[in-house]
Amino acid sequence: MDSILVVEDEKIILELIAEILETRGYKVQAFLNADTAWESIRGRDYPPRLLITDLRMPGEIDGAELVKLVHEIQPQTPILVASGYHSHSGLLNDPNVSWLPKPFDIEKLQTICQKLAPLP
Repeated sequence: MDSILVVEDEKIILELIAEILETRGYKVQAFLNADTAWESIRGRDYPPRLLITDLRMPGEIDGAELVKLVHEIQPQTPILVASGYHSHSGLLNDPNVSWLPKPFDIEKLQTICQKLAPLP
């Protein structure tokens, strides 16, 4: 469990989240789509420290599918969905998924990350 993985198709938002988390001491890996994030996740022998993902993005899989796939192989991975689209599938009722509605406050992002992936 080393890196926080951030998956966001809006490059500016992706870079902002990564920068915020890195300045707080986290190691971050950033992905512009769920397809490349999934390739990285399934190629690991260990779960990410935290997965932060948007829901709607281009590619073969979207953020909701990524959440389901990660839960199947690494159910212990904490997941934060940062999205403005909340009526998607059954994820709203999933107790293993935390939500951060867009637009979000930087302090709220930091608070949730510290709760889900506390720094030593």
